[in-house]
Amino acid sequence: MNETTRRAVLGAGLLLGAGTLSGCGGPPESICLEGDQPVETGGGLSLPSLGTEAHLREEPQLGLLGLAVSTDGTRVAAHEWWHRQALSKSETAGTTIWDTATGEIVTRFDDTMTGAIVWHPQEDLIATAGELAVHLARPDGEVLWTLGGHEESDSRRSRVIRDLAFSPDGDQLASLSTDGTIRLWSLAGGTCATQPVLRVSSGTPMALAYTQDGSQIAVAVRGRGVELWDARTGESATALEGCAQEAVGIAPDDQGRFVLGIAEEARLQPTSPDSGCGRGVESEIPVPEHLAAGPDGRLAVSGGESEALEIWSADLAGHERIDLPESVPDIGAPGELGRTVWGPDGALYAVTRWWGVIMWDGQEWSPLEMP
Repeated sequence: MNETTRRAVLGAGLLLGAGTLSGCGGPPESICLEGDQPVETGGGLSLPSLGTEAHLREEPQLGLLGLAVSTDGTRVAAHEWWHRQALSKSETAGTTIWDTATGEIVTRFDDTMTGAIVWHPQEDLIATAGELAVHLARPDGEVLWTLGGHEESDSRRSRVIRDLAFSPDGDQLASLSTDGTIRLWSLAGGTCATQPVLRVSSGTPMALAYTQDGSQIAVAVRGRGVELWDARTGESATALEGCAQEAVGIAPDDQGRFVLGIAEEARLQPTSPDSGCGRGVESEIPVPEHLAAGPDGRLAVSGGESEALEIWSADLAGHERIDLPESVPDIGAPGELGRTVWGPDGALYAVTRWWGVIMWDGQEWSPLEMP
C-alpha cells in the first residue's frame, strides 16, 4: 500500500470514530482498519531502543499480561517476548497458540504483541493487543481488523493495552490502556465500527469486565476505585464509592457481582451496582491484579509478578495457595506468575515469564511447550 492510499484508508477509519475529537482537547478518535494495517508507529508494540544487545535475553520468555483459552477449551494463547527475535534466535515474536490436549505449539504469529488477549465468546476469533493497537484475527493468524487509537509510549511513560473484553454476545469489544482510555468497537455482523472513547476521571485504569447482561462495563481504576459505564452510550453510570481507592483487578462472580483486587490492603472486595460494597477478605497476593472466575464460580488470584496464586471458593469463604516451582531448569529464575484463565473443563492455565504457559489440574502443574 502506497502512502497516499494509506492516508486515505486511515482517514476513512477516522471518520468512523465516535469518541471525542482530539482537536477538542479530548483523546484521539478510534479507528477501524481492515486487515493487518500499520497504526502510527506500527500495528503492535513499538520495540524499545535499548542501545545494546547486552540487555536482551536469549532464553524464551512470555509476557505476563496476555493469556486466553478458546471457548471450546482446545487451545490457549499467550505472547512470546521479542528479545529472541531481536537477537535472531527466533523467527517470530508475539502471539503463540498451543493445543491444550498435547501441550504442543500449533501456531506462532509474528505480530510483536505483548498486551492482553481475549477469545471471542461465540466465534473462533481472537483479539490480541500491543502498545497501540488490537488485532482481531482468526486462530491461523489472518488479521481481519486492526483497531487503533490508543496513545503510544513516550520518553516519560510506557503505555500498554492491559485488558480486553468481549461483551457476552460478542458484538462489542472493549480495550483498556494505561493511556487512561477505554475504547469500544462494534463488531456485529462481521463489520467494525468505532464507538465512544471512555476517559477515566483520575487514576490509572487497570482492568475491566462486563455486567452479566452486557449493558455496563465496570473498570478497576488504581487511585480511584471502580467506575461503571454504559456500554451502549459510553456515558459514565456511576462510581462505586467506598469500596477502595487502589482497585487493580476485577472479575465477575456467579452471583451477578464483581470481585475487586485491592492493592493497598491486599484484599478481595465483592461489589455490586445494586447493593454496593460487600464484606472483603484478605489475600496473600500483595498486588491482586489478575482475577479469573472459573466455570464453577471459583476465583483464581495472581499478580505483582508473584510466585504463587490463590484459588478461592465462589463465596470467598476459603482458599488454597498454590506455589510455582522455585526455578526454571537451566535458567534459575523464579516463575513470575502473570495472568490466569480457566478452561471450560475447570483446568486452570497460567502464564509465567520463564516457565511459559502451565496448566493446573488440581494436583500438579504441567508445562506446555516453550516457544
